[in-house]
Amino acid sequence: MSKLFNFLSKRDIKSASAGSVIIKFGSAFFAFLNAVLLARYMSVADLGYYVLVFTTMTILAVPATMGLPNLLTRYISKYEVSKDRASIKGLLIKSNRFVLFSTLAIYALAFITYFFWWGNYESAMVETILYGFILLPILGFSALRAASLRGLKLVILAELPDTLLRNLWFTLLIVGAILFKFELTPKYAIIFQVIAASFSFLLGFGFLNNKLLKHIKSIPPVYHSKEWLKQTIPFSINSGIQIVRSKLLSYVLVIFGSIEAVAIFDVATRGANLVAFTLNALNTAISPFVSSAFEEGNRERLQSIVKKTGRLIFLFSLPVALLFIFGGKTLVVLVFGEAYGASYFPLLILCLGQLMSSMVGSVGLLLSMTGNQKVFSKSNIQMLVLHVIGSIPMVIYFDVVGAALIFSVLLILQNLLLLRYVRKHLKINTAIF
Repeated sequence: MSKLFNFLSKRDIKSASAGSVIIKFGSAFFAFLNAVLLARYMSVADLGYYVLVFTTMTILAVPATMGLPNLLTRYISKYEVSKDRASIKGLLIKSNRFVLFSTLAIYALAFITYFFWWGNYESAMVETILYGFILLPILGFSALRAASLRGLKLVILAELPDTLLRNLWFTLLIVGAILFKFELTPKYAIIFQVIAASFSFLLGFGFLNNKLLKHIKSIPPVYHSKEWLKQTIPFSINSGIQIVRSKLLSYVLVIFGSIEAVAIFDVATRGANLVAFTLNALNTAISPFVSSAFEEGNRERLQSIVKKTGRLIFLFSLPVALLFIFGGKTLVVLVFGEAYGASYFPLLILCLGQLMSSMVGSVGLLLSMTGNQKVFSKSNIQMLVLHVIGSIPMVIYFDVVGAALIFSVLLILQNLLLLRYVRKHLKINTAIF
């Protein structure tokens, strides 16, 4: 057991990258399997309700954490270079306090709005939302825990609980419900998520305690509140807008389309996420190494990291995209059922967008980890405005296909604009060409 833990604790970039890809692949597999099981054993409308509530909790986790996970990764890796454990402890204390108080504020606001807004929804929807709120603090504190481990370059330990294991436990709960002929409803699907997330949080906290917390217990904390607050603002804008952009279409679809359209788009997104999983996995793995190389002034190493990563991302993304592009319709119907056949064209469009994104490489990560998060924030705000303006007419006229089009077009546009910026101002090329 100790040998396994030591392997999972490796800090070099090769082990982190390989481990992150394996974990993300396993996580993507179980997430895809979960989507299949839920689609097969829930009605299209019930799946739509579940997706909407889970999406809402994911979005509410943004103001609950306010970009602190990225700040933790950035500054813990920075403080590790200078061996400043006191500042690490101070940052952890401030971050956890903020998430606690912001979650309580969200609960208070939810309690008030219940009486004149969401309390009037269908009873099944209201029950699902209520259980969904239990998930909110778990998501927030888990994000801080994972970010802290990433900052220590313990990428495998950071990712294992909240990705692979959480999805695995969710799968086991769903399979158990099916085997015991337990009716899957949106409420119970959310309860299963709460249970899986709780197990993951406890395991992840054990990892962090073993690697960091017990070693800084006796160190007096040092606070750099003004600096952290200043840097948190662009990080919070970036993380918030990226999540809102990815989830906004669910709300546009339910308002201007139907609850069934939400489920169909979710199935298409699940498939497209398999194309993007290498990008997400390697971005997670290299973020502390990019930050360290920048802090050390090692531009050659920085260029080498992002160039090699970009090529690996495209190498793994291309075959997955081609599989869905040429065989997606058959796969969707075979795996999810005839009711989800309409997901193919949105899936095709989303796959093309993700493939183009993989060709550009880790451009957003590079900006965030080199002190240029304000540039990334400005770009994200511009794209969000275009997203809001364009998504409504696209959904009204083209339904789910329109949602996929607006998402992919803006994803490609943003990546190309940011690539131009980093080439010109940072003299770094993240693209494969």
